[in-house]
Amino acid sequence: MFKIASLLALAGLVSAAVNVEQVHLGLATSAINCANGISVEFASASDKPMTVTYSAKGDATKTATTTVESYSVAAATYNYTSPYFHTALLCNLKSITSYTYDIIQADTGCGSLFSSKFVTAPAPGSDAVPTVFGIVGDVGSEHIMDTLQNMAVGMNGTVAQALIVVGDYAYANGQHEQWDAWYNQGQDVFSTVPTLGINGNHETIKGGGATKPKDKNKYIAENYIGYIHRSNNPITTAQKNALRTYFSVDIGLVHCVFLDDYAGTRGANKTFIGTQAWLDERNLQLQWLQTDLSTVDRTKTPWVLVLKHNPYYNSWNIHQCQCDATRFEISNPENCWKGIYGNSSDAAVSSQPHCANQAKFEDVYLKYGVNLVIAGHVHAYERTAPIVKNKVDSKNGIVYMTTGAGGHGNVCVRLDAIPSWSVSATSEAFAATRLVATKDALSVYTTANQVDTVLDSFQVTKNGVVNLQTNINQNTSNLSGSCDDDS
Repeated sequence: MFKIASLLALAGLVSAAVNVEQVHLGLATSAINCANGISVEFASASDKPMTVTYSAKGDATKTATTTVESYSVAAATYNYTSPYFHTALLCNLKSITSYTYDIIQADTGCGSLFSSKFVTAPAPGSDAVPTVFGIVGDVGSEHIMDTLQNMAVGMNGTVAQALIVVGDYAYANGQHEQWDAWYNQGQDVFSTVPTLGINGNHETIKGGGATKPKDKNKYIAENYIGYIHRSNNPITTAQKNALRTYFSVDIGLVHCVFLDDYAGTRGANKTFIGTQAWLDERNLQLQWLQTDLSTVDRTKTPWVLVLKHNPYYNSWNIHQCQCDATRFEISNPENCWKGIYGNSSDAAVSSQPHCANQAKFEDVYLKYGVNLVIAGHVHAYERTAPIVKNKVDSKNGIVYMTTGAGGHGNVCVRLDAIPSWSVSATSEAFAATRLVATKDALSVYTTANQVDTVLDSFQVTKNGVVNLQTNINQNTSNLSGSCDDDS
């Protein structure tokens, strides 16, 4: 068949088959008119729509046609045009079911260009199987496959039903070829397990390129463009065009809320910070968060996660911000929300917006009983006791986690005075977090790459937080020879 098709193509009777690459899956929802769905995105040199065929065992084969888009960057020192990104929406799928899919270029007669399979997640509210995620931030390219495999393996015999990236994907920093390389690096995992995620600073305000030393004069900050065109999250086109990337999704027993810490920023343009337009964007996200959490059905999804990039309760010495004379205190929430930091020498709201966000977000988390807030940004691991306004509160508090040891360097120095709420912290290994939800408990395990050692684990129940297992020595938390952070 290949020889016949090739001869026909040479004769001009059919077009030559094109390659597809960067194949990755996402979760589709009713927000983009595809309930209980999977989105299949891939890159190609062809701007012609393609077909994705898919089927479960015993079912008739169905087809979906791709939409096609691309983007360009034109700057004085750098120009880039992306390949064509194709996205097919496979909707109304059965839950907890294995599907095979093929990418077809219909006019060649050459058959499948790419084949793979996936297993759908449990339906919202279903406890037929545990709900299992892999979660990590700050992935980069250096250890990507170790980290992705760590996330995907799941726990207790159930593989991950989704991979969640809490910001800082490829560290392209405006050098968009790195995005192409990153999705190709991870294709073996990305094409079999859907990914969800939220942008971090390296998708928004950081430029300079992907390689060291950074060429800060050549590559401009991305201002969301690479993330929006590639991450295929369930966000409407209108929201993407407005650079509003926050969204929520129900998966099994968990309601996941993704918040953009950089809402209102416009790349490296710091003059926009503090303007009314900037504050309006921040208030829109805040209003959306309040509305979203107010409508959660806790009988259906008993566990609520907030997933974002920047950690507020962070005892490492990097990515700190401060709104008050006392670190982790916010005595004037209105000023802090507007970006007026009490100790401006620590950080500016443009680069470290988490204090400003916490000034308003924490009250909303507490009001609606968020169970866990998970961030990256700091290239290490940390877990807090349940906290209310910088105080341990085992009854009403929320557990905050930093899981930023995805592989792009480690941070190895703690604050001189470590707060009492810091229960467990380490940078001794590149690692990822696995989460398992049942009706009765939310169990969280952070495991080292390759060796699969559980570094820390705990369980959230209706009666409080239970420590399960830890192999962390708080006094020796350095990864020897690799204390590095590209913030």
